[in-house]
Amino acid sequence: MYSRRNIESPNDRQTLEIAEAREIYRTWETNKDRDFVRGRLERAERIYGVGARDRIRTYMNRIKDGLLE
Repeated sequence: MYSRRNIESPNDRQTLEIAEAREIYRTWETNKDRDFVRGRLERAERIYGVGARDRIRTYMNRIKDGLLE
């Protein structure tokens, strides 16, 4: 059985979480919708597992600071 929680490689998970952070951050820049961000982070926690919300927030802050594209 396939589960989206069982991501084969930690590098794959990191890549997916960074992509999620980019999408959430860029959408937030455009709409300034905190409910959207909150909902997407909760969704990410369900998909990527415990701690995903904090990791994605960290990636979002790195994007904001120009450390990630």
